[in-house]
Amino acid sequence: MTRSGRRLVPVVPTALTLGNLVFGFLATAKTLDAMAAAAEDGGVFDPAFSARILQACWFIVAAMVCDALDGRVARMMDAATPFGGQLDSLADMVTFGVAPALMAKVVYMHTLESLGLAVHAGVVTLLCSLFLVGAGLRLARFTVANEPDEESHDTFLGLPTPAAAATVVAACFFAFEGRLELGLDPETADTIGTWVLRGLPATAALLGVLMVSHVRYVHLFQRYVRARAPAATIVKLVLAAWLVAAFKEWILLPGALLYVGGGLLLWLRARSRGRRVTDVLPAAPPEEEEEPVA
Repeated sequence: MTRSGRRLVPVVPTALTLGNLVFGFLATAKTLDAMAAAAEDGGVFDPAFSARILQACWFIVAAMVCDALDGRVARMMDAATPFGGQLDSLADMVTFGVAPALMAKVVYMHTLESLGLAVHAGVVTLLCSLFLVGAGLRLARFTVANEPDEESHDTFLGLPTPAAAATVVAACFFAFEGRLELGLDPETADTIGTWVLRGLPATAALLGVLMVSHVRYVHLFQRYVRARAPAATIVKLVLAAWLVAAFKEWILLPGALLYVGGGLLLWLRARSRGRRVTDVLPAAPPEEEEEPVA
């Protein structure tokens, strides 16, 4: 409390959450810019269109970094507050709800229009709206049931919104950056990337359903990344980060699908055995204790 009786706002966690919100707005703005820049005869992979969509994807990735840090920093600083939780959910709604839902709709519409195929705008809007509705309900439920302790964050009830958004982002990275390395002709409709883009609305709707489901997804960062870890673990994390950065168009989409689909199968397996999801996973690495100072 301040001298005037007003509550103090924790600066670092709040700044990270606001960074998440700003990046979400920038991602939405870039997606709208892509609509304006799309050439009528530019093809499915029109450079003016794809460049802006990829910029929007990077903004969502930057927001994910902020989102991964703000809650943990707040708990480490013992500064977790209801205000921070509410602000985090509002930011996530923009970044991991509105931005990817709009991206899925815009990318799909551009793809089909470029191929000269019929576009059922109403159906596409409905499917992408299911993603947005699922994100809203998921975040509202999380805000109400959220607990400030670390143990309560080992699993998520329902697919977390960043993972759902990451699946849409990974699909765009795969389609717009990975197609040429496969030796595919970007001017033809029969490419893997094109089919990935054409499946985005249906995928978005499925992700929306999983977000409001009662499937327990493991918080991988919380479980396997510790404040203090052996040097070998740090090397593995650095190597993994380098591989993702260098080959994101090939790693992110399979990784996102593995988390979404594998998490569902893991939950079904645990439920059939009457156990928790965390009980059927490999053991988390122990957190190293500080050596006493002589």
